Amino acid sequence: MNENTKTIAFWGAALVMMAIGAFVAWPTAAKNELGQVAGQPLFNEFKDPLSAANMKIVTYDADQAKLSPFEVRKDSESGVWTIPSRSGYPADAVEQMKDAANAFVGLKILDIQTENAEDHDDLGVLEPKLEDLQGGEEGVGRLVTFKDDGQKTLASLIIGNPVKDEEGKIYVRKPGEDPVYVVKMDDSTLTTKFQDWIEEDLLQLSSIEVQQVQIKDYSASLAGMGNQISWERNYEATVSTQGTDWTVDEFLVYDNPDPMAEPKPGAIPDGKVANKEKLDEMKDALDDLKIVDVVRKPEGMSASLKADDKLVSDEEAYRSLLVRGFFPLDEEMISANGELMVALTDGVQYVLRFGNVKGVSEAEETDESDVEDAEGVAVGVNRYMLLTTKVDESQFPAPALEEVPKNLDDLEKLMTPPEEPADEAPAADEPADDPPADGEPADGEPADGEPGDGEPGDGEPVADESAEMKPADEAEVATETESEDNPEDAPEEVVSEVEPAQPDASGEGEAVVEGEGESAGSGGGFQQDGDEAAETVDEQTPADSDDADAEPQPAESVDDKDDAADTNTEVAEEEEDVVTYAEMTEEEKLELLEAEQEKITKANQRLLDARKEKMEDARRRVRELNERFADWYYVIPEATYRKLRIDRDELFVSVDADDESGSLPPMPSGPSFGMPGLPPGN
Repeated sequence: MNENTKTIAFWGAALVMMAIGAFVAWPTAAKNELGQVAGQPLFNEFKDPLSAANMKIVTYDADQAKLSPFEVRKDSESGVWTIPSRSGYPADAVEQMKDAANAFVGLKILDIQTENAEDHDDLGVLEPKLEDLQGGEEGVGRLVTFKDDGQKTLASLIIGNPVKDEEGKIYVRKPGEDPVYVVKMDDSTLTTKFQDWIEEDLLQLSSIEVQQVQIKDYSASLAGMGNQISWERNYEATVSTQGTDWTVDEFLVYDNPDPMAEPKPGAIPDGKVANKEKLDEMKDALDDLKIVDVVRKPEGMSASLKADDKLVSDEEAYRSLLVRGFFPLDEEMISANGELMVALTDGVQYVLRFGNVKGVSEAEETDESDVEDAEGVAVGVNRYMLLTTKVDESQFPAPALEEVPKNLDDLEKLMTPPEEPADEAPAADEPADDPPADGEPADGEPADGEPGDGEPGDGEPVADESAEMKPADEAEVATETESEDNPEDAPEEVVSEVEPAQPDASGEGEAVVEGEGESAGSGGGFQQDGDEAAETVDEQTPADSDDADAEPQPAESVDDKDDAADTNTEVAEEEEDVVTYAEMTEEEKLELLEAEQEKITKANQRLLDARKEKMEDARRRVRELNERFADWYYVIPEATYRKLRIDRDELFVSVDADDESGSLPPMPSGPSFGMPGLPPGN
């Protein structure tokens, strides 16, 4: 083999070895690269979700070849969250932003799908940049960017298509880089739906707070080439609710085609009542009122929307109102589709004015704009609404104040109770009563032989005349003592059954009384022990008691009666010491006048202060609400508007309708159920 052959063979072997080495080394390098990134976080420095002060999501509309940005931002000074993409509308974004940022914090790479830029459209990770797109492209992803309060980028990612047959896995790519990663993440929190980022409860009221609603049913529109307003008024009604019931307080109708003509009182149709079902639906819709969009009003438009010269002369503000269905008219603001005035129990009154249809919202877009639901309402159609509040002064009437006496004459009227009318005495020429018939006793006189005529009746004890001569207290004590001596004279409820007295050797009787105690004596209730009388421990049981073991009640002793008599005497003496107004000196009357003036003045002031405090609370609440509502046209779903709008023929319903419209519930069938103690059926 010559030298040339050896050289060629050497180089050939070298090339083969290089090819083999390259072949063996290539997959190993790729494997090593994947091993270095798998399990690593995409954003090492983004660890605290609360550090995110700005989120921007950019999506691409292929049909219109335009970008749709959605942004939520926190003001660095006030800390208030707003939505710049909705003209700075306030956002309820503290928790939402935290949840959205958490989708990026700790996000780890599971795999590298490709490093080839030509695969980006197939995986849905093309960057939404108009300068790089020709229009109508498919495969454009969502660009999500988080920044801190200093506008430093914390994380930015293009979110593409989900991985087929692998739930929760998504293709993602960093802007400006070619590698496409596979990650597992929940991107549902990265929403651009307006309703997800705002306070859902627009009115911030509860249905139980609704006290009264005034319905103004009319329609208005622009007529002709100019700014002439065509106004057709239908009816007005004021309805009140207490608990679950509704009442119609006022019902006015406009039968005159002239909208400026005075309305006439309308008659409630016979056999009909307020439509409880429809009114309840309206009240619930107020409680759950949600918006789908907002539009900022022109600068300088009054929060009260009063149609003054300043508003009418502002061309931008004036046109802004007209195109949305709100018309300034004679210092009054009317709307295209009527209004509601809702009074709450705290004195706050909402005024809702309904304007023109806005169109289909982002969240409810359909392929066919004329699609209707089961009730014939266009799906996705929305309506403009203006919202203001004011204080309902009628809920704060002036309290009834007590008149303060100014002088002694006023004090005398105050301190002197009104005289009660005396009973009319019979005329002198008329007998008081008809004379009694022969043999009959006169009214109030007992018949012969009856108790009370001074002679004993059959089986009746003789009345003690000496009791009439004693003072009231002594007579009462004597009567009670005699009742003890004569058990049959005592009231039945306090006398126990007494066995007949049995004579003993001395001839004295012994009374045996049911109970634990017993007494012996001559019948006076005491037994003599030398010169000292021992108090009886006799205990008596009510005669109508069937329980022999019932606990006996001690009889009242004479000492207790004496104490009661002394107490009554003391009370009587104290009453005699009370000085009446007529007996007061002039100096005492003046002192009393001053005291009464101070007492009544303080009581009146408390009533006035309570009213003032309630009014101030209502005014403060109205200011807070109007600050929220002042800058915005609200957009509500058409379905919600239909619940708030009640036509004239829907206001009343038949009493006997098969619903809960005010009819009485049917009586239960089958077995009768009565009140306790009464037979069935009663």
